Amino acid sequence: MSLSRRNFIKSTALLGGGIAIGFNLSACSKSAPYPNMSATALQPNAYLQVTASGEVILQLHKAEMGQGVFTGITTLAAEELKMNPALITVQHAEFHPDFRDPEFYVMITGGSSSARLSYEPVREAAATVAAILKSAAAEHLNLPESSLSLLDGKVVHANGETAFADLISIARGMPAPTSVSLTAPQDFKYIGHYNQRLDARDKVTGSSQFGLDVQYPDALTAVLLRSPSFGGKAKSFDAIAALAKSGVRAVLNVDGAIAVVADTYWQAKQAASVVKVEWEAGPLAGVSSDALRAERHSLLDTESGKNVEEKGEQSDARGETLNALYDVPYLAHATMEPMNAVAVVDADSIQIWTGNQAPDIALSAIADATGFSREQIRIHNQMLGGGFGRRILPDYLVEAARVAQLSGHPIKLVWSREDDMRGDFYRPNSSVKMSATVDGNVVTSLQAKVAAPSIMGQFVGAVSNTLLPQWLPNGLHNTLAGLAASSDPAATEGLVETGYQFPYMRTDYVMQETSIPIGYWRSVGHSQNAFFMESFIDELAVRTEQDPLQFRLNHLTADSRRRAVLEEVATRADWGNPLPGQFQGLAVHESFKTMVAQVVSISIEDKKIKVHKVVCVVECGLAINPDIVHAQMEGGIVFALTAALKGEITVIDGAVQQSNFHNYEMLRMNETPDIEVHIMASAAAPTGVGEPGVPPLAPALANAVFAATGQRLRQLPLKLV
Repeated sequence: MSLSRRNFIKSTALLGGGIAIGFNLSACSKSAPYPNMSATALQPNAYLQVTASGEVILQLHKAEMGQGVFTGITTLAAEELKMNPALITVQHAEFHPDFRDPEFYVMITGGSSSARLSYEPVREAAATVAAILKSAAAEHLNLPESSLSLLDGKVVHANGETAFADLISIARGMPAPTSVSLTAPQDFKYIGHYNQRLDARDKVTGSSQFGLDVQYPDALTAVLLRSPSFGGKAKSFDAIAALAKSGVRAVLNVDGAIAVVADTYWQAKQAASVVKVEWEAGPLAGVSSDALRAERHSLLDTESGKNVEEKGEQSDARGETLNALYDVPYLAHATMEPMNAVAVVDADSIQIWTGNQAPDIALSAIADATGFSREQIRIHNQMLGGGFGRRILPDYLVEAARVAQLSGHPIKLVWSREDDMRGDFYRPNSSVKMSATVDGNVVTSLQAKVAAPSIMGQFVGAVSNTLLPQWLPNGLHNTLAGLAASSDPAATEGLVETGYQFPYMRTDYVMQETSIPIGYWRSVGHSQNAFFMESFIDELAVRTEQDPLQFRLNHLTADSRRRAVLEEVATRADWGNPLPGQFQGLAVHESFKTMVAQVVSISIEDKKIKVHKVVCVVECGLAINPDIVHAQMEGGIVFALTAALKGEITVIDGAVQQSNFHNYEMLRMNETPDIEVHIMASAAAPTGVGEPGVPPLAPALANAVFAATGQRLRQLPLKLV
């Protein structure tokens, strides 16, 4: 996810400093109590607590959805506390203002930013705790602090060891230091070296608790019938047959959807199948994905759009003009755990148990929908069975809260796979016209013109009650969303600031007004724009009769990070020497401050693409946990390969046609290639790894298909003709 308040303010440029003052939230944290505060514990900051028994507890302020923050962020704290990460107790944090990160200004997990934005704050928080404990030990033992060190929950000194528990009463009276020194990289014991996953055993044994695992006493289960057409609402319904079924307690109209409440999920699901609903036509009735694609093509021909980047002089664009039109479809997130939440509503509070990426946003949405204040609502986050950006949106939490509020019962809301597939916030469909001028065998210009709907326009409209000062009038929110939409950086990210050097370069964006619900999908705009850019770069290499690797290198500076990973992946994959019967394709892309290059090796069998191997090189700064970096690259490649070969959401008459994995397929085990990942050594601070493995795969695969068949496939999913 790539939206930040700072970018939002820059893109809207509305009201100048008058709106900016509303975003100064630094004072908010001063009055908010720290999470799970105890009168007997040491807790100098929101991140860490040492109990009277000596237990070290970390508040995990980022959602763990498989990307490894449970281990990675704990490792950061462990390094400064000089203790094995496995000795630290990890709790999923509730909302606290101190957990609002410095770029998004909300408490959120997205943009592959968790490690990058936690690297110093969590270490500083742990170093503060360590300093206080050492000061307490020095007083308790009457020894100089310089003679003390920490090790696995104890203070070590010449006379032996003193447990943290024996120091807490003294430590609680110690002032927090105004500054702390962090461990030097050359002295790291855990950062860059700890290759275990703290959550692995519990996940393998089934003892980890995901949102779907949560049980609450006397809770009933609810399923919702929603309009098959986006935005439609129930005009009327007949629930006589449903109410006659065993275990059914109520059938309710909840904000235009029909909720069936029963003792168990199966009872609710069966009863829902016999409810007769008359639906109003939604605002997208008559809209189809094919028509939207045709509209984008027309926009590319008729609209100039907004210029996003321009380098060099247009007069330098000389020679023959090459044009290529690329398209990608809507994509679903298809998380393994469908949306769910447990909600308990009483007279003065709401409690929600769920897995969610943005509790800060959810608090405001629930408050708006129920009439409660944010301060009356608590969200207890759990493990997430996949997020990929889908769980940034709080719609399913709002539904659970509203059903509980209207029914008067604790409610466990469960979405079916069909609900999830047809009620998503999809990766946008997008089209681009790539253009270049070629003088002889010299490329003199590279241009991209994108037509796509705006994620930011929809997102800001949905969450402006969190992103904006609450004193702003409600009517202004839609105005701000509209202004943000036309400057959506997600639409062109990866097409601008590519590092390639051509005499003239230009990127323009034309916003498509009509769209089904869209949202942030793993790697966001990079997911399609890497396909556009790196496929077209290959086209230019072919046009100028150059090797695709060498063509890229010829248009990069000597100190380019892109050049470094390209040269490394070429060596690792033995570029230019595929195995007999196989063909190679190459791509490189930067996203979330991380550079990734991939070489894909394929063969063609009965006009079907068989992927044999993917070699991946990643430069992500310091790898906090190398094993997790490997896993994220591997997972991103499988995720991207699924989308490149199979992924497509189609819309007819405002309704999604796919419903389950039989018509929205996942990559199967026997289709999964060998994957080889290499991490380039770096002393720089960590950058993102959850998403950057995705973007290079589709273009590298398409380029390999061209090498094998001579067919230039410019539309995803890739299909040979």
